[in-house]
Amino acid sequence: MAVIKSLVLILCVVTSTLATPLEFRATTTAPFVSESSPNPIGKLYPGNITGTLNGTIAVVPIPYKLARKIIPSQWGILTKAYQQLLPGFPKDSYPLIVKSLLDHDVGLNGTQLIPDFQTVRVNFPFVDILNDGYSSFQWGKYLLITESNEIGIDAIREYGSIPVPSLFKPDFQAYKYARPRSKTIYAEARANTSACADATTKFSPFNRHGAWPLSFYINATNQPVFGDPAKGCDNQILFYNTTLTTGKNAPVHVRGDIFIKAPYAHVPNDRTFRNVFGIKVDVAFLENNYYECETLKGYHGTGSGDGYVA
Repeated sequence: MAVIKSLVLILCVVTSTLATPLEFRATTTAPFVSESSPNPIGKLYPGNITGTLNGTIAVVPIPYKLARKIIPSQWGILTKAYQQLLPGFPKDSYPLIVKSLLDHDVGLNGTQLIPDFQTVRVNFPFVDILNDGYSSFQWGKYLLITESNEIGIDAIREYGSIPVPSLFKPDFQAYKYARPRSKTIYAEARANTSACADATTKFSPFNRHGAWPLSFYINATNQPVFGDPAKGCDNQILFYNTTLTTGKNAPVHVRGDIFIKAPYAHVPNDRTFRNVFGIKVDVAFLENNYYECETLKGYHGTGSGDGYVA
């Protein structure tokens, strides 16, 4: 068994050091020009940080008992809230959210201030940190993020979450199909201290039969995010009614597999989740940083701008 583990480790090291260095080095020699669409709301909110998120957002059903064990016991879980939004969702399950996204064109008043960066986020939505039985928040302990984004890494720490400086493949293209004629969207994140991938997502377009409704994603992704409530909440508002996310650019339902290494899935062992539903989406956002979580009491909806529901 020890020999097998050694061989696997060697193979992983060889693969990561020989197959990918050109891709990872590319971003250090010249600025990357993204093909992602421009931020459409920068000029509409000149006093706020705005940008776009482009990639995949997936719902991973996990046992409710496991979620209850992971989420600190002092916080409630608003089961009725997500059950109402997810008809047909197993009663004994909880909707973990996994996001593989490119943050693009982030800045003020239409001027980009932060270079594009990529993330993989594992979030626990519908958490009742105020214990009022109503207000929904999403907890994110770990966040894999482009290693060069020092501003983002520092901000994650300030919220009480744990940043994981990482390399991504394909870099800055979490949203892109693997090949021109391919219908597979693949993304890989590797912590800069790891030899192998720490998270992978692989999706293909899927008809809507059995998929979760867009209204759920709108609700869950607009819930304020926190790491440690005492350090404040990030009130990121996603606008699902701009040209990025409507008409021919409407979200595409996808289905596929997700792999997450421990501890980033909040469990002791590595996990692979198969045949999970999600969406491929490009969506504009407005950022309200460092809010006292108590000021967001009563949140139970989708945030302003969520006019498109399917």
